[in-house]
Amino acid sequence: MKKKSFLVVGLGRFGQGVIEELFERGHDIFAIDQDEQILEDVRDMIISGAVLDVADNEDEFARLVGEKNFDEAILAMGSDFEGTLIATSILKEAGIKVSVKASSRRRGNVLEKMGADKIVFPERDMGRRLAHSISAESEIDFLELPQGFVVEQLEVGPGFSNKTIAKLNTTNRFGIWILLVYHDGEPTQPTALTTLNRGDIMVIFGKKDRLPLFENENFGKK
Repeated sequence: MKKKSFLVVGLGRFGQGVIEELFERGHDIFAIDQDEQILEDVRDMIISGAVLDVADNEDEFARLVGEKNFDEAILAMGSDFEGTLIATSILKEAGIKVSVKASSRRRGNVLEKMGADKIVFPERDMGRRLAHSISAESEIDFLELPQGFVVEQLEVGPGFSNKTIAKLNTTNRFGIWILLVYHDGEPTQPTALTTLNRGDIMVIFGKKDRLPLFENENFGKK
């Protein structure tokens, strides 16, 4: 894989997720955010960074873009639509491929007209992928979603057997949602009163890094 230089602007959950993935793949990353503390949180994964409000400092942003020779840029600036428009314009003038996070189809259309190469709707896309996955006839083993979320299929083990969803309280304890339960091959959407039985199949959703705790308790491991 060819090593590339990426610019990531906006370090919310989506932007940080992008940085984590690019870092794992060995790319060079330059990050920009208005919040210095958030920038410090990703310092170990980036080559360099800048504390900058693009909308208020477009000349400085243009200077950085001109100096750094980025291969691609990802704009994840959330509600700062003005800054996103300015950044898109400057990056496209510099001939840089741009992927942009958009909060609505209307804004996405505007960004497409400005030349953005890819428009991303993270919340909508995640929801659609999840809905497709849990409604598919084929069984799910493991599906990775953006921002560190996963969908996984697990058999109910001794730790969860004969307990209700309410008693297990996995949402609050682990940040893991039990979306579907297959009992005798028939899927049901569980309620707080649903009792899990040994051998049932659960379809769960949550953060990948929280799965080990959930799985250990389900399978009765200490």
